[in-house]
Amino acid sequence: KIPPPHPSTDFMFYGGTAGRLLLRSEDKISLFENQSRRIIGELQTSSQRIKYAQWNDDCSLVALMGKHVIILANRSLQQQCTVTETVRVKSGAWDSHGVFVYSTLNHIKYCLPNGDSGIIRTLDVPVYVTKVKGKSLHCLDREAKTRTLSVDTTECAFKLALAKRQYGDVMRMIRT
Repeated sequence: KIPPPHPSTDFMFYGGTAGRLLLRSEDKISLFENQSRRIIGELQTSSQRIKYAQWNDDCSLVALMGKHVIILANRSLQQQCTVTETVRVKSGAWDSHGVFVYSTLNHIKYCLPNGDSGIIRTLDVPVYVTKVKGKSLHCLDREAKTRTLSVDTTECAFKLALAKRQYGDVMRMIRT
């Protein structure tokens, strides 16, 4: 048993690496290291109640999802960007390039760590994203049946290459 660092802690999420936990309290998320029993980083979430935490493959970025908000942060819990939606955020997953792809009631959208976001695809029925690989989006529908949707991630790949200053990739995309 370990007492939480904040008395109002009400939920914990996977912390990305061994011995770390994300702890949710009233108005913040804390990155807690179990061995040293100290808080490594904190992120103010104001009135947004964080419900899900999704780490990318190498655990360098985390997406914290609430009812109408997505907060992207690095492994030290330093905020990279915030995206606010008018409709409810359903689910999300990281692709292999560092783009967070998420679903709302009627759209598949993306968010880059620099704050750029946009729509990838419009949906007829809501889906819950489980994995993004290449041009395929794996998801569940409301009946819990697996579906694979084709998505065109050219726009977000182009913007990500620009943000990372990979101008060779940018020129290749323009030519093709």
